[in-house]
Amino acid sequence: MKPADPLDGLLPPAPPGRDLPHHDRHREELLAIVGSEHIPGHRRPVPVWLAPLGAALAVIVLVAGVFVLPGLLGGTPHGGSAAPTVPGHPAASERRGPPIRLTKSYLVNSPVSQLMVQGDVSLVSITGASRSTISITAHLAYRGGAPQATHRVSGHTLVLGYTCPSRSRSCGVSLGLTVPRGIGVFVGIDVGQIRLSGLSGIIDAHVGTGQIQASGMSGPQITLTTGAGMISAEFTVPPRLIAAHAGTGSVAVRVPSGTAYKVTAGTQVGSVRITVPQAADSPHVIRATTGTGTVAVTGS
Repeated sequence: MKPADPLDGLLPPAPPGRDLPHHDRHREELLAIVGSEHIPGHRRPVPVWLAPLGAALAVIVLVAGVFVLPGLLGGTPHGGSAAPTVPGHPAASERRGPPIRLTKSYLVNSPVSQLMVQGDVSLVSITGASRSTISITAHLAYRGGAPQATHRVSGHTLVLGYTCPSRSRSCGVSLGLTVPRGIGVFVGIDVGQIRLSGLSGIIDAHVGTGQIQASGMSGPQITLTTGAGMISAEFTVPPRLIAAHAGTGSVAVRVPSGTAYKVTAGTQVGSVRITVPQAADSPHVIRATTGTGTVAVTGS
């Protein structure tokens, strides 16, 4: 008598008239995982065909959780008025209705060579240009108390951040900056998006959960890190060092193809694609890694 199939109802048989060449192998792999005993310190094998599912799930979570930020933090035009509140009912105003939105713009004329941006939940966009001043636009969105955006110059470093009142709900700040192209930039946020464009200084950007996009970069050294999210970096000049790492999510690095690079690329679950010329002694180093997801190092 044929033994009962423990996957009956979970992995259906091939439909009549359809040729699914890997159906039996997938069934056997799942049976091996389900039927194996757990051995402490030993990781059960994961079929290669299941690898993309982990990355896909991470992307779905990010789209649902992170990319709603532009809708929350998108400010009104400069000079626009805030949404009205209900007098005498602050608690009801916090729980219901759209968030209050304000836009503030200011200019920093002090000579600075470094920029530091930090925050709990934020959307940060930094664009390099041929200029000596720093233009800042802050979009504030909140229910309850308004977030307080702050900036100070310490030596030759401009430090930007914000704080939310303890009773504030749905509080956040979106920062848009236009800076001198060669300024050094450090950005560290917990949840959100970081967008970098046209910069030629040393860059260090980190987000706990979210996406990092860098385009038109020409700096010598760039470090990009996300715990869960996607990283994309595109260069117009071969960098001396680009280090990009995602705990979960894809990493894509695009560099000028006329140069050979010393490439270290890897993933624990996923795939790696390298199309640029490689040389072990090249002064141009690329390190692109992820825990779960795809890694691509390509030439322009």
